[in-house]
Amino acid sequence: MLVACAPGDEGEASQGRAYSDGEAQGPSRLARIHLIVQPAPDPLGTEPQLDVTARFVRFRGLDDEYVRARVGVTPLAHERLAIGQCQSADLLEAIEVGERPLSGPRELLLIDAGNLRIRVGGVQVEVPLVLLPDLLPYMSGVEYAEVLDALPTVFSIADERTSVTLELEGSGDDEVPATAVRARLPRPLGLQTQGSFDSDALVLRWRTDPETTGPLILRIASYVGSEPLGNEVVCAAADTGEYGLDLKALRELGLGAAGEGLRVSASRIAVGSFEAGEFTAGELILEIRDTLFVVP
Repeated sequence: MLVACAPGDEGEASQGRAYSDGEAQGPSRLARIHLIVQPAPDPLGTEPQLDVTARFVRFRGLDDEYVRARVGVTPLAHERLAIGQCQSADLLEAIEVGERPLSGPRELLLIDAGNLRIRVGGVQVEVPLVLLPDLLPYMSGVEYAEVLDALPTVFSIADERTSVTLELEGSGDDEVPATAVRARLPRPLGLQTQGSFDSDALVLRWRTDPETTGPLILRIASYVGSEPLGNEVVCAAADTGEYGLDLKALRELGLGAAGEGLRVSASRIAVGSFEAGEFTAGELILEIRDTLFVVP
């Protein structure tokens, strides 16, 4: 359950609406805050323990799908894969959307919504702003991004869901007022393997979470030392606590045919929403990740 508190008027924002040629084109808005937490360090050190991104986008005269692709607010892996389906990460993440302008002037602005703070597991993180390069004449603004390779020693979460608080200072006007969002991380996975993968099969087990309804996202890569071999493969698995990987089939999708071991990452994702002034349908993505390195 998510609770958002924001003073001020919600305005007359339009969420991704395509206007007809004869209609006045008011601005559309979209927002996403995405928090990824990996409580235990990655065995190979390839993924950070905390990764936060946030974008508040105001646009007009442009198609919603194009804007999402341009600013990196695209559908996530669990929205693009059916349960039981696997795909090469390169193919899954390749999203090319051509520009489809609507009538009237074009504008794509990523808004400075004030300082963003996140509290989770006894740690407070200040998420800094990053100035975007002027890739297009009508595109400008900032995004929020913070990566911590290692969490502070005071970081601690229980085996159950951990509270998360996000505080947005606001832009100083009604468009993005000061906002607090309270939610809970999905339950930690406790990812384990059963047996080895000598027989081209690997069985994964984890703790289930009755409060999440989406699939688990698995990322599998073959490694020689610290170097990946072949392509990473992404699979969607029902969050039932057990899943068998057919490594022969995954190699046909590009997974390295040989190596010293497999890096297996599993993510459980909770998707919610928040309101912040005229951003009335913000997306809140909370992801908890666990990673193993499995040898033959």
